[in-house]
Amino acid sequence: MIKVIIVDDEDLSLKRLKRILTESGTIEVCEVFHDPEKACEYAANHSFDAAFLDITMPRISGMQLIGELRKHHPSLPIVLVTGYEEYAVQAFEKEVIDYIIKPVTAERVSRTIQRLQQLLRDTAISSEPVSPSPRLTVRMFGEFTVLDGANVDIPVKLRTPKTEELLAFLLCAKSTSRDVLADTLWKDLSPQKAWTNINSTLYYVRRAVGDNSDVPLIQKDRNGIRIDRDSIDCDLYEFEALFRQIRQTSTYSPEMFERIDTLYRGELLKGRHYEWALAWSRQLERDFITMMETAAQYHIQQKQPLRTLHYLDRILQIDSIREDIHREKIVIYLSLGRRTEAQWQYQLLEESLHEELGSRPAADIQLLLRQS
Repeated sequence: MIKVIIVDDEDLSLKRLKRILTESGTIEVCEVFHDPEKACEYAANHSFDAAFLDITMPRISGMQLIGELRKHHPSLPIVLVTGYEEYAVQAFEKEVIDYIIKPVTAERVSRTIQRLQQLLRDTAISSEPVSPSPRLTVRMFGEFTVLDGANVDIPVKLRTPKTEELLAFLLCAKSTSRDVLADTLWKDLSPQKAWTNINSTLYYVRRAVGDNSDVPLIQKDRNGIRIDRDSIDCDLYEFEALFRQIRQTSTYSPEMFERIDTLYRGELLKGRHYEWALAWSRQLERDFITMMETAAQYHIQQKQPLRTLHYLDRILQIDSIREDIHREKIVIYLSLGRRTEAQWQYQLLEESLHEELGSRPAADIQLLLRQS
């Protein structure tokens, strides 16, 4: 409902307008005033969306009243309701949204309400907070890539491999201390030399990412060093947030699984061989497999075998000797009447087990093929 006040010293005109506005079903008349000074007092202590004003009133004219009301509500939409046409030009100089000639009719007021609704919608949209564009775009799954947030076609040039490693560590850790950095990245140096290296390398990282704003990407204080995650578009952060969301809900959507599948382009910081990243990489790999298993079970319940096969394949790309996953694929192929592919899947399992473990598939999997 749109909340409005009405100010008019003519009682019959005021009551008629109030009735028309109320009957529209979209307007709530908060207060009506015969005395414009009382309207000013009300405006100082209350909020409302618009005001309907008469022009010719004692002591304070409608034109003057506009200025007084806008002292308290600077962008207040005003509708002037008057028996005189000659004030129209002056009225629109005051940026009123409509000018209604008395006697008012429901049809004419309806057009005013539509205009008011559109204005308030536009104002609400324009006042919504706009999320700032990321200042840095980072891809940590698969090849480590750092791009300019404003132009993702431009890679950020990091001065040395150590500069790159420090940035990667900060992105993974989100928050850390200088002691942890020294023990992790410069453990072979004395504490003094390690701290010197931390300071100089941080300088080169910040220079590379253009970190010279009032709210830096890399923030330092007595408690340590941390990354401003809100300023970074990072696949790792999106993956972690989506993983938590899926784990905490019992209502899944296929889009959730599709997105987490897309995000995981390969192991964390693939090819970088950072010793400190190994545990993180393995945990994220386990998390991804968990999501793919959940996705497969979801699509089994939805009776969508082809989507199920896709997610089972994603698991086998990482862990090729998962007998339970091979078995599930064989069962699906057989249910679809695709015996040749079921047989091929069995052979793939047999070769993987022989190569990795020197063993053979479980007897129950062989039995599946014989019984089909």
